[in-house]
Amino acid sequence: MNESEMENRGSKSDLSKKSVKEQRVDGSWLLNKTANPKRSLRCTLMGFERNYQVKILTNQLLNKFYSTNSTNINPWFITGFSDAEGSFIISISRNETSRLKWRVSAYFSIHVHKKDLLLLNLIQKTLGVGIVRNNNENTVLFRVSSIKELQIIMKHFKNYPLVSAKYSDFLLFEQCLELIKNREHLTEEGLLKIVSLKANLNKGLSKELLEAFPNIKAEDRPEYKFNGIPNPSWVSGFASGDSSFSISIENATTRIGKRVRLIYETCLHIREKDLLIGISKYFNSLYLESNEDNRKIPVYCNERTNIALLQIKNTTDIFNKVIPFFTEYPILGIKSKDFKDFKIVAELVKNREHLTEEGLNKIIKIVNNMNLDRKWK
Repeated sequence: MNESEMENRGSKSDLSKKSVKEQRVDGSWLLNKTANPKRSLRCTLMGFERNYQVKILTNQLLNKFYSTNSTNINPWFITGFSDAEGSFIISISRNETSRLKWRVSAYFSIHVHKKDLLLLNLIQKTLGVGIVRNNNENTVLFRVSSIKELQIIMKHFKNYPLVSAKYSDFLLFEQCLELIKNREHLTEEGLLKIVSLKANLNKGLSKELLEAFPNIKAEDRPEYKFNGIPNPSWVSGFASGDSSFSISIENATTRIGKRVRLIYETCLHIREKDLLIGISKYFNSLYLESNEDNRKIPVYCNERTNIALLQIKNTTDIFNKVIPFFTEYPILGIKSKDFKDFKIVAELVKNREHLTEEGLNKIIKIVNNMNLDRKWK
């Protein structure tokens, strides 16, 4: 199995593979680079940090960011990050030495850019299972593959359940794992059962498996229903994987001819629309006296491209909801640097320095030294 193919990304939009890959590697999402020609500069803050392993010491991160004890990440954060970046994988590959000529394996993995190696190490240390290793030149992988250790993973997600549509993958994976535990995958009946379950797991069956099992009937995919946000640390975990903090500098009728806009956004497959609406309402429930908000929920759907976008760009919401929330429940990993710079720009805007040429140049300098232009090695 080639894990770099990322067959697990069931909760993302599959319509733009390049964009999805950029999102998971760079932590950013640009919905349509040509959608708004008035934007003279738009940069999603990336936080590539020079000398990353040297400057960001483990103890500094632990003391500053982690909310459980001195060595562990909040378990709800791990679930949120797994909803964004985790994978439940059943691999079925040819094996001519076995009786059935097929080998069945089960994995749980989290696959990210190598700049977040430290975060994976801390997740592995918190869970106490699995290994962290290089996957290729640019990415690293946390993987749990032994049946014994997978039981610990399953217990974690029983105690701290997944919130996204990935929960349906978890339930299918659980059925497959039970068959493997009981060694039923070594029988023809058990193998066919696993193939039928895999048909609706993640992206389904490969071309090779479809040709090898042409008469297989796919098991029904468990129905997914969004049931609310369980914990604020889930949001910070999910945002650490799937959200972006961005700055847009646009043409405007101001004295200096520019406007600075701060944007918090998350883009997913349209099936996750209710999840994105739930996140927006969750911010409101924490930071408004009433749960009712007269403003329109900032979630936009495109049925043609099958994507849903949560985009918070109202200045009041950025200052009164987004920044206070992620200050109290921090983003972890390299994206924490994105949020740090996001707050620096927000302070400049709050002080109206963006309306001066000097202040605007400060913001442009911050933007120009982020994203892929910043060296972090």
